[in-house]
Amino acid sequence: MSAEAAAASGILRAVPGQGAPAVPRYGERKTPLGDPAPLACTVAKTAVEAILGGDGLETLTRWVASDVRDALAAQRSLARRAGQRGGVARIERARVCRVSHRAAEVSIVASVRDRALAVAMRLEEIHGRWLATVIEIV
Repeated sequence: MSAEAAAASGILRAVPGQGAPAVPRYGERKTPLGDPAPLACTVAKTAVEAILGGDGLETLTRWVASDVRDALAAQRSLARRAGQRGGVARIERARVCRVSHRAAEVSIVASVRDRALAVAMRLEEIHGRWLATVIEIV
């Protein structure tokens, strides 16, 4: 039975005060993306810990481009072969610069033990979420 026939026969009734939810058109963003700084800090912390031989790189799969993740995994492998097992990174400072409404560049200062590291990251909006497409750690 079609929806029109069911509505005509009285099987389906409209609930007062509730219309059908609006279906977004293809390509329309539902809500604007928020501030990328918290995500950038989390990604930077995990990436710094990973390149020093730590765990947690798998948690970045959703937020990091595949080529960036592969590069971080290779660096983690080298660090582990050298006998490093990571450390707990601390984010000291983060600055976000929106280069367009769909991209942001972030500079972050992280520290592990007595060593300071600079992290540069580019985040782009891809499929309605922030994705780290470039990560450079010095």
